Amino acid sequence: MTTYSEEMEKLGQVTIFDLLPPSPSNAFSIGDSVRVVITVESDSESYHYLEAYHPIVLKKRGEIIEIQGNQQYLVNFAGELHVMKEHEISF
Repeated sequence: MTTYSEEMEKLGQVTIFDLLPPSPSNAFSIGDSVRVVITVESDSESYHYLEAYHPIVLKKRGEIIEIQGNQQYLVNFAGELHVMKEHEISF
């Protein structure tokens, strides 16, 4: 069974995705080794949260295991999986 939206797309109706510009290419690839660049100065709340509940994220390098949409990555930090935004990680 198809949805109303799917049927309308088959008939040629334009969707919002047809009007949006293409998303930029991701800067990182699966398998890249990355580190977190969140600091007290850049994002105090996130830094203190990670420091209290997930300190390994701030201390160890992680490996990108999945690209999730535009500029978001699933990163494995020594067994802990975290979704990180592109501006929060670096090589």
